[in-house]
Amino acid sequence: MPRRDERESHRSALILSSFFGLVVTSFVRIAGVLLVFSYLIVPAVCGINLAQRTANRLLVGWFIALLGGVAGLFLSYWWDLPSGAAIVCTFGALLILVSLLVFCRNRFQRLDDTP
Repeated sequence: MPRRDERESHRSALILSSFFGLVVTSFVRIAGVLLVFSYLIVPAVCGINLAQRTANRLLVGWFIALLGGVAGLFLSYWWDLPSGAAIVCTFGALLILVSLLVFCRNRFQRLDDTP
């Protein structure tokens, strides 16, 4: 039989997962699938690629989410585009830029490491 603290841990994980599922489902109805998953996936991937520690990954993810959202809204206003599509494209461009940055950083580190 599981201990009391294990049951509380499972119960809190169930409550958190249920709440997260409800929030994501309601926001998908409001904003759309691409926008919601762009906000969920791109900042996390950028944080993982750019930082090693968990706290730094969280900060990088928050910054990327803020940058992508504000830049997407700015571009939407500037070029008279739909805001959701502009934000999704901005997140895609940020992901490509971060991937290229990480690729170049790893490539130059390998060149510096060779004797």
